[in-house]
Amino acid sequence: MKVQMNAPSVLAIAATLFKTGILDAGRTEAKRYFRELEAGRELILSDMAMPDKSTLRIKLQLMPQEFRGNLNFSAFKEQLLYLTTELAKIVNAKSEPLVMSDDDGGQLLFNIPAITYIDGVLNALVLGADLRRPGTLVLQLMFIDPEQYRSAEIKTA
Repeated sequence: MKVQMNAPSVLAIAATLFKTGILDAGRTEAKRYFRELEAGRELILSDMAMPDKSTLRIKLQLMPQEFRGNLNFSAFKEQLLYLTTELAKIVNAKSEPLVMSDDDGGQLLFNIPAITYIDGVLNALVLGADLRRPGTLVLQLMFIDPEQYRSAEIKTA
């Protein structure tokens, strides 16, 4: 089954699962999840029943290559909390997010950055989604170059 899902649905699923599955988890459990992601493994967040009676497996992947500084559990949790808040704002406002995708819509990148200063260092985290695997939605937490947002930050100041 090829996954067909619109951008607002992906955001709603991501915001809900990040909050209930990671941010609200106990510290020990959340740290274990972080270690799995940090090691490059995909974390299974949930199995969701679909209207056609199939099951959609939802996984999470971390792409920390552009993170600046020391990525530890506290920094990860702070970034994820801020990103989840930003995603929830879009979902609750029922507004259409700015989304970039490949030609067939199998990969999505949401331009909803979580920009934070951690230990005086600027970082930006965005959400991506990979819908190319049959029966699987892979949510991707991607650290990206924050400098592209610095100029926008200066212009609005």
